[in-house]
Amino acid sequence: MNRPIGSPGAILLLESVAAAQARLRGTAPAPAPPVPVEPRAPRPLCPVDPPTAGALRIRPIPHESTSSYLERLADAYRTTTAHLLDSLGIALTHPGNNRGGGGGAELHLDAAAQHRLAAFARTPLDDLRRALPRLTAYRTHRYSPGPRSRTGTRRAAAAGEPPLPTGTWQRCEPGEHPVLACPTCTLRHTRGATSRARIHPPAHRVLCPLHGHWSLDPDHHLTTAALPELQRAHRDHQYLLRHPRAADATTWATAITTRWYDQQSVLAARWQHRLGRLTNSNPHTAPAGKSWALHARGLITYPETIVLARTLATARLPERPRHDTAPGPHPAITAFCRATAHRLGIARLTPPPDDLWWTWIHHTTTLTTTHGRWTRR
Repeated sequence: MNRPIGSPGAILLLESVAAAQARLRGTAPAPAPPVPVEPRAPRPLCPVDPPTAGALRIRPIPHESTSSYLERLADAYRTTTAHLLDSLGIALTHPGNNRGGGGGAELHLDAAAQHRLAAFARTPLDDLRRALPRLTAYRTHRYSPGPRSRTGTRRAAAAGEPPLPTGTWQRCEPGEHPVLACPTCTLRHTRGATSRARIHPPAHRVLCPLHGHWSLDPDHHLTTAALPELQRAHRDHQYLLRHPRAADATTWATAITTRWYDQQSVLAARWQHRLGRLTNSNPHTAPAGKSWALHARGLITYPETIVLARTLATARLPERPRHDTAPGPHPAITAFCRATAHRLGIARLTPPPDDLWWTWIHHTTTLTTTHGRWTRR
């Protein structure tokens, strides 16, 4: 089909034919060099630029560990913790070759990462910090630099930009490991989503008063239905917290009962009987490779520890000089030992001379000199 000479299609066709003939004759002008285009650097994520809020709102459990909450949040989106944090622009570091996971490690987030997590979880940051006690425990740790940078974290794309938010896996210190929360309470709190969550409960919240579950370690919990004395001790523990000397008395009482338990010097028969009832009522939760006698020591001695702590917190012993050489114990100390034995339900309290019980008495009744005045220790 013929096209009119002045039509745009005809003009383009004539230009193409002329260009082809010029190339054949070798008179075509050299093509212009391409204009260099600078690659556009990706915009680094900024700590003050929070991500879009997530589609789901997962509430944290009171006293929950940060790693446990992030695992539940990642499970809700059918992903892993590492992928979730990467999508939020949070760089993960692993000091000491610790790759995290399980109950032996905790994930610490810096301030920028905390803001990102709170925005994505659709939870106010203050509420998140109250629920997750280890969320604000981020510290600068010494470790070998990783392959990402000299400092172990991913650098910003351009100089002068703030660094990316950072999360650091850290091994938990002895005595700071999270424990398994009460499964019944976890099911109710998560609306049936899961029954497993790890928490950092305070010392007076290790026992669930509603369901009688004792949080033993990150993988086990014990049923205490066969030990009703634990419920009474738990109630007494709540009353003890009101006393101004509760913390110091509980520390001393725990150390004393632990020494008694290890040396089998006081209350040995009672504790052995309690250990037998505990193992018989929890046959399916035996800790693999661990001794029940040592692994459940805090549970077995808990009632006597609370009784002793209340006794130490309310004790009123006579003060005496440091170099008092009077023979024999003070009559008031003898009466105090008899009263303590009565509270513990034993005939008499006569621990060895080098026991911590006598150390506490000496610590309490000895006076020291400060600027010429006697002050109680």
